[in-house]
Amino acid sequence: MKKSWLLAILVFLQMAVAFTNVQAQVITKKITFGGNGITLKAAFDQIEKLAGVTISYNNSTFNDKRTVTLNRAERTVQETLTQVLRGTNFTFRPSGNNILLVAQSRDNIVIRGSVIDDDDTQPLIGVTISNDQKRTLAVTNAAGQFSINVPAGTAVTVGYVGYTSQTDTYNSTQNNLVVRLKRGSSELQEVVVTALGIKREEKSLGYAQTTVKGEQLTEALSNNWTDALSGKVAGLNLVRSNSGPTGSNKIILRGENNLTGDNEALIVVDGVVISQGSGRRTSNAGESVYATSSDNLPADYGSNLNDLNPEDIETVTVLKGPGASALYGQRGANGAIIITTKSGTIKKKGLGITLRSNLGLESVNRWPDLQYEYGQGTAGSNYYSYLAGPDGASTSATSSAYGPKFDGQMFYQLDPVTQAQSTVRTPWVPYKNQTREFFETGKTFTNSISIDGGNDKTSARFSATNVKNDWITPNTGYGRNSLALSVNTKVSDKLTIASKVNYNNKTSDNLPGAGYGNQSLMYWYIFWQPNADLNWLKNYWKNGKTDREIFYPFSSFPENPYAISYEFINRSTRNSVTGNVQATYNFTKELSLMVRATMDMGYEQRAQERPYDAGTKYPKGSFRTQNIYSQEAGGDFLLRYNKKVTKDITLTATAGGSMLRNTYNRDEVRADSLVYPGLYSMANAAGTLVTLPYKSKYSLNSFYGLLSTSYKDYLFLDLTGREDWVSTLATATRTDDVGFLLPIGKCELFAIRGI
Repeated sequence: MKKSWLLAILVFLQMAVAFTNVQAQVITKKITFGGNGITLKAAFDQIEKLAGVTISYNNSTFNDKRTVTLNRAERTVQETLTQVLRGTNFTFRPSGNNILLVAQSRDNIVIRGSVIDDDDTQPLIGVTISNDQKRTLAVTNAAGQFSINVPAGTAVTVGYVGYTSQTDTYNSTQNNLVVRLKRGSSELQEVVVTALGIKREEKSLGYAQTTVKGEQLTEALSNNWTDALSGKVAGLNLVRSNSGPTGSNKIILRGENNLTGDNEALIVVDGVVISQGSGRRTSNAGESVYATSSDNLPADYGSNLNDLNPEDIETVTVLKGPGASALYGQRGANGAIIITTKSGTIKKKGLGITLRSNLGLESVNRWPDLQYEYGQGTAGSNYYSYLAGPDGASTSATSSAYGPKFDGQMFYQLDPVTQAQSTVRTPWVPYKNQTREFFETGKTFTNSISIDGGNDKTSARFSATNVKNDWITPNTGYGRNSLALSVNTKVSDKLTIASKVNYNNKTSDNLPGAGYGNQSLMYWYIFWQPNADLNWLKNYWKNGKTDREIFYPFSSFPENPYAISYEFINRSTRNSVTGNVQATYNFTKELSLMVRATMDMGYEQRAQERPYDAGTKYPKGSFRTQNIYSQEAGGDFLLRYNKKVTKDITLTATAGGSMLRNTYNRDEVRADSLVYPGLYSMANAAGTLVTLPYKSKYSLNSFYGLLSTSYKDYLFLDLTGREDWVSTLATATRTDDVGFLLPIGKCELFAIRGI
């Protein structure tokens, strides 16, 4: 027995020694490693491969995005990790072939001090004090003072807008620390696209604007890319129609402020206004959202704004309020959304080719709570009968569910095969939440390819995108093909020519109607009975009366949902083109002229098919078509002069003019009674065709100017003026005096605050 214990102890000691030797071999193993400005994560990946070890840490407490620089040399793993982890407040512990990074236990120190301008030694207010995790520790007060409590060895960063940030590591308490920040030449130099495509430094703007990067729009692709703006722009409100896969959004900035009801922001794509062209939403005459008299319910067909490919968008700049979009005149009174699409990039070698595939899934967000205690009937009746039967009169014609309580009874109910009363009693049971089975999981497949490149003279980008959507209700969805081309050529040192064209083709074999009426799926949903099986409705034609009479066994108010999905069809095919060609000539370094021609065009074909027995208004069915054409062609020029007059004063003067011609045609033809069921053609009309043509045209000529001055980059003055001559103000006897002046002056004085 003693020998066994002695043998066990010796084995244990041998294992411990072997384990210690393994640890020693791991950390003393020599590797050749180095890197210039690489992240800690990348450094650990290389060390793991070189040393054959695994490095573990908690990335919620350890910042592995921190960069390090280490000269390439041969060192032990221990020496390498010691240098890589310097300044991180972390150390390492080897455990076999695994190395664990752990935080060092350190005493806290107090750092008290002030932050001043290195030039004039004045205190800086609102300076941000943060650690290496970019967590704000303090902000300087009115005297530029701060006080923080941190572990010894913490890297502390002092940052302020317009100044170069300063980072230092402190190992002991500091009571009278003075941090001198130097003015930074690269701070606050971000350039944003403003009205008319004018690029300005963000700090010089005297109005609110927000820029959303294209990457933020494609993080989670939606059927309508404008959904991605929600929550990213303060004061932006999306009014959603929530009616189908192509449902449109109204974009309203800073609330409703127009008594006419037109509160939408102006939409501009690459300098082309599309709000009154391809981006115009058009409803069909004669349709009503309150359609309890069997009227056609409207479908939301969307517009070219929905059709824009988010993967082709570089930035979206939101200009809030009339001051921001004054150069657009009255049309920009509600603010503007400036969309800039991507351009080609210069490649040192070859082309840049990007392939993307995306699958989006959607389902019903939440369901209403429905009762499954009582079945169809009224006044708490003690029996149920589908049509009149042995138990008494029919109780199945009501839309109410205040009938017998579900308690194991047997009643004469519907026989779905004969579509009549069953010959035997069947169990009186609820079909709990079965209506949810009518809805499907929506799927959107997106595939795209983009090619870009160029040389020092010419750059170009081309992209093609295909989208296929199957929505959450049966037989609904859409397909979209998008093409985008951008070319930029530097003809000479003074002349540059650029062009962008975006083409979209969108088709849908069916879009759901929206509203309150028998053609609405949700109208059926609220009237469906808890004692009814959804499967009874899948054969939606009455026996022996296919294409002529729709089967719905209960109340006459709603319609069979499967008939709505497969027979009440709203079709759409839309083609749109938006593009521009512009030339910029630089006379001198300060003076330039830009001339541009723009075109926005959309053509849409719609059709509404209604079967026989579509309601009291269309007992013999209906077929309607609309052909909608919109076009806005324009041209503009912009003369710009930018000069640093003195050391402290900068002057920018911009003057320009534009002209546009807008054309809108809508032709509708109706055949509200058909000779043969299921044949949708104007030649099948049973009566006289009804035609409803509509045409409109208008012209707008404008001159405008912008004078911007700045003093020491903190006092800014903007003066804007625009005069428009609009054809809609003219009459048969008055063709002059149809212009109006829109003067706007703005003076902004603001202090630069910390971040």
